[in-house]
Amino acid sequence: MHKFTFTATSALVLSGGILLAGPGTAAADDKGDDTGDGCMGVEMSVDGVSGDFSEEAGKVAEELNDKLKQDMAGNMNARTTTCAKEVVEAAQDRDMGQDAAGIAMATVIVETHLNNYTGGDRDSVGLFQQRNHYGSSDERLDVGWATEAFFDELDAVYPDGGWKDVSPGAVAQDVQRSAYPDRYHDQIEDAEIIVDHLW
Repeated sequence: MHKFTFTATSALVLSGGILLAGPGTAAADDKGDDTGDGCMGVEMSVDGVSGDFSEEAGKVAEELNDKLKQDMAGNMNARTTTCAKEVVEAAQDRDMGQDAAGIAMATVIVETHLNNYTGGDRDSVGLFQQRNHYGSSDERLDVGWATEAFFDELDAVYPDGGWKDVSPGAVAQDVQRSAYPDRYHDQIEDAEIIVDHLW
């Protein structure tokens, strides 16, 4: 699965009055490599972490920081915005819709504040802090793969779209099975703002 970046040559999306570039698989294939670091894996301490991210990703982060009210308010940057964009693109690729993308986004806000951690509690890694029964460490650090795995679990827990009649925070908890079940609900509003902005 490709690491998606904000590129001028890919599909265009108009959101919140700004022009965003989408994944553009063909463009990525033509280039042979990505122009940025994508949602790269980072250590648990992200102080001083940098990368080669587009100027557009930084601008989007600033716009989101002005809109967000919960944990991510003032904490978005080019790297976390790139990670958020990859979650949105994975939902779009699977035709899951914005509601499902919002549940996934709330989950990664709670689990990692949009940091693709190379470690975590016990054997957990990645944006979703998925345990090793999900797949290899490399697979779980691939945001597209990890988001697909999240949606696979969502479909297993709620067959035939049954999650649509349940509160988003409860759905996230039922997929993640966290020891802190109420946390996801508190991040839904910001998650929906991020998804709507990037969709």
